[in-house]
Formats: sequence, C-alpha cells, structure tokens
Amino acid sequence: MIRINLLMARAVRRKVGLRKEISISVFILLLVFFIIGLFQWIYWNQSDALERQIKDKKVELEKLRALKQQIGKYKANIKLLEKKLEIINELKKNKGRPVRILDELSTHMPDKMCLRTLKKKGAQLELGGWALSDEVIANFMTNLQRSKSFRGIELIVTERFKPAGTDVNIKKFTITTTVIQ
Repeated sequence: MIRINLLMARAVRRKVGLRKEISISVFILLLVFFIIGLFQWIYWNQSDALERQIKDKKVELEKLRALKQQIGKYKANIKLLEKKLEIINELKKNKGRPVRILDELSTHMPDKMCLRTLKKKGAQLELGGWALSDEVIANFMTNLQRSKSFRGIELIVTERFKPAGTDVNIKKFTITTTVIQ
C-alpha cells in the first residue's frame, strides 16, 4: 500500500492559510490606515476651508465696522444739517418781525416823543424814551393798546428831569409790553 504523508499537506495548508490570514490582516490594516488618512485629509481640508472663511468673515466684519462708523458720522451730519435748516427756517420766518414791530411803534408814536431804548427778551419788549408831558406818554400807551401787535402795556417808571442849559422839563419813561407773534 502506498502511504501518503498527509502531515506535510496539512503543514503546507497551514502555511498557505497563515499567509492568507497575514495578507488579509495586512490588507485590512492598510485599509484602516487609508480610511483614517482619508478622514484626516478631509478634516484638514475642512479645517483649512473654515479658517479661510473665518479670515474672510473677519475682513468683512472690519469693513462693516468701518461702514458703520461712516453711517454714524453721516447720521450726525444729518442731525446737524437738520438743526441748521431749522434755524434757517426760523430766521426766515422771523426776519420781518423786527421791521413790523418798529413800523407799529413808529405808527403809534405821537409827536413830542422820542424813543431812546428798545430791548426785546423773548416776547417781552421794554421801551424807554423821553416825552414832553405825561399826556403824550398816556396817548402812546393808548395807541399801543389799540394795536393788534401789543398786549399788556405797563408803565414801569416816569421821571421828570431838566436837560442842562434848557428851561424845559422832560419826562423820562419806561414801558413794557408783550409782542403778539
């Protein structure tokens, strides 16, 4: 009978099986390293992309901050210009008022009277002057009361004085009134 040594075949099979197992293990290990490397590469690329986006956003943020400062300056300038326009409009509105007041005063001022001072504080008007008699002052006050431009006429003071070198007694007076707009 022929004897076949099967032990050798088993040893060879074991070696072949062991080689297959080692090859598969190495292949799996290389595959795992490749997959880990791939994920690492993807992570680095995403990280770089995110860092570039962060830099871009920071640059954009700085531009927006500069723009915000300019907008703030423009708003301040707009407020300043609006105030100036308001003042100009108020001046335009009131530019004829002093002329109208002086016209009313000269219209209602009797002869034998002279206005020396005219002070305006808000709507209050203080008139000071000279007259030859108390009657002239009273006529002036009555004329002012009839006017539509003045209200609340009050005689504050009246004094008699004699200018140097004359024999004439003159009345010095102060009157206050409210100017109607």
